[in-house]
Amino acid sequence: MKKRIAVLLLIVMAMSLVACGGANDSGTDLVKVGETTINESELEQYLAFTAFIQGIDITQFPEESMVAIKTQMLDDMIAMECIKQHFTGKEGDVFPETIDADLKTFMEEAKGTENINDYLKANKISDEILTDFFYNQYYRQAYFDEVEKGMTTLDADAKAYYDANLDSFKVDEVTASHILVEKEATAQEILSKLESGEKFEELATVYGTDGTKDQGGSLGTFGRGQMVKEFEDAVFAMEPGEISEPVKTEFGYHIIMLADKNQGTRTYEETKDSIISNLVGQEAQKQVIELKGSAKIEYLTEEYTAITEG
Repeated sequence: MKKRIAVLLLIVMAMSLVACGGANDSGTDLVKVGETTINESELEQYLAFTAFIQGIDITQFPEESMVAIKTQMLDDMIAMECIKQHFTGKEGDVFPETIDADLKTFMEEAKGTENINDYLKANKISDEILTDFFYNQYYRQAYFDEVEKGMTTLDADAKAYYDANLDSFKVDEVTASHILVEKEATAQEILSKLESGEKFEELATVYGTDGTKDQGGSLGTFGRGQMVKEFEDAVFAMEPGEISEPVKTEFGYHIIMLADKNQGTRTYEETKDSIISNLVGQEAQKQVIELKGSAKIEYLTEEYTAITEG
């Protein structure tokens, strides 16, 4: 698990290039966590890099929202520092033996990709921030592993959660494709071609008028409430393998092909991993709050103050 983190990070980075404002050069000290000081420059860099990783363009937020966003990011950085200090003297439990080589590979690959490297330079994201971010993935995973290990009734708790929340595990979804055209006559022409043996995907590429034509008309898998009513009523009334008559909506006429229908309740085995992950995440958050409560945290400016834990 841990050895895959560097590779996963790089994959996310390569797919999440967005534009963010440049980092602030100010080194104003913001908060002390024990003997560690977090300054404004580190906050700006970490915010820019985290937005980059998550595929968020923070320039879309109004200026008045940025203080709240930075306050939340600073709180996350404080929590991370508390976790790191929790593992002081136990670094052997956090890092694999290959950590130095893994870090070197991560840095080389990050800087070896032109778009990523340009982004790092434009936002003045230092090697220290990259290194810190890389190490933090291991600290975070070690902390979650420790929390999970301490949850001795986790399997029973997960099953109890499943039984108590069956409604949330109900599924009602379909996998379908469509060919959207402007005129009913065109839709009827397509139906005739389908009846004579021509392939739905090829006809979608030729006749389709929306973005799905390049994927053979594929709409993927979706549930109720995601399509206009006329389309939804038609597709959920169909059976797998069936092709509809023309369905008129505000967008035009649709020929729908239903590939699969999944209705019922997901089994416990299907949902167990996600339930356990959520329960561990909730417990980890509670314990992080306790770590922060017992740490010596001193805010050094009036602009940023502690977030009240709910």
